[in-house]
Amino acid sequence: MVIYIISDGKKGHLSQTRGLAQTLVRHAQEQKPGSYHEIHEVDVSHMSFLDKLTYNGAELNLPAPNLIFCAGHGTHLAALRLAHVMHCPCITCMKPSIPTNCFDLCVIPRHDYPEVRSLPKHVILTNGALNNIHPQPEVEKKETLILIGGPSKEFGWDEDHLLTQLSTIARYNLGQMVLTTSRRTPPDLLQLLAPTCPSIRIEPVETTPPGWVAEHLACAKEVWVTQDSVSMVYEALSSGAPVGIIEMPVHPKRVGKAPSRVTRGLITLVQEGYVTTFTQWLSSHTLKVGPPLHEADRIAQHILTQFPDLLP
Repeated sequence: MVIYIISDGKKGHLSQTRGLAQTLVRHAQEQKPGSYHEIHEVDVSHMSFLDKLTYNGAELNLPAPNLIFCAGHGTHLAALRLAHVMHCPCITCMKPSIPTNCFDLCVIPRHDYPEVRSLPKHVILTNGALNNIHPQPEVEKKETLILIGGPSKEFGWDEDHLLTQLSTIARYNLGQMVLTTSRRTPPDLLQLLAPTCPSIRIEPVETTPPGWVAEHLACAKEVWVTQDSVSMVYEALSSGAPVGIIEMPVHPKRVGKAPSRVTRGLITLVQEGYVTTFTQWLSSHTLKVGPPLHEADRIAQHILTQFPDLLP
């Protein structure tokens, strides 16, 4: 099976398509041991609208694809055109900006899809965006992992409240604790964090190598994520560890407004028991173990069932 990923170069979009492609290959190898598979990325971020509309992959020195994945509005036209030329299915991993029936399958986070009584056969909903994190029960679970984000369009920043939550979590945790930041984290936090929470080992994002978060999710016995880092929440859930939500203030511009689609998705996770908020945790100092979240595996199996010719 040969898979093309049509890319716009955006990290978040690639995380979804790579995650699904790699998970699909893993399932295909389990289903048919010894089968051969390739994944190739085709960057179309430099192409004009007309180039994408007429794209035929003539410059690619690659075997013809059996399947094409894409994510992001800038990839749709090129992916659909190439799928038409190559006579293979085209799957998008996000809600498209064009009609969904243009694709053979649309894998859409449910917070992006309007409430409907029934879904078209070519649309399947997921809890959050896909990723390549999966449980690794063979790895020793030895640490509490803390993932800190920062101010965003949805959430503001309250350093004192954040430090209070972290110090309280540390007080009731007797094991190893490691914390990393994000590109959005205000630099002043680290200067205040070390003396406030000396038991937490700090690894700033600038010093962590690629794959650091995935490596530490594999050995985490529990994970805490700030409320603004929604993609990290779904990755943490995909690891199989109990997940706690560190609460962040609503952005001043969002006060009094209805929750955004992303925030609604997080609210649903809380209501359905997937995650535990800091306020909920205070009553028992225990993170609940939510339902398993294996969305990439579920979608990969769905693809192999829907397109049986992928594994002749």
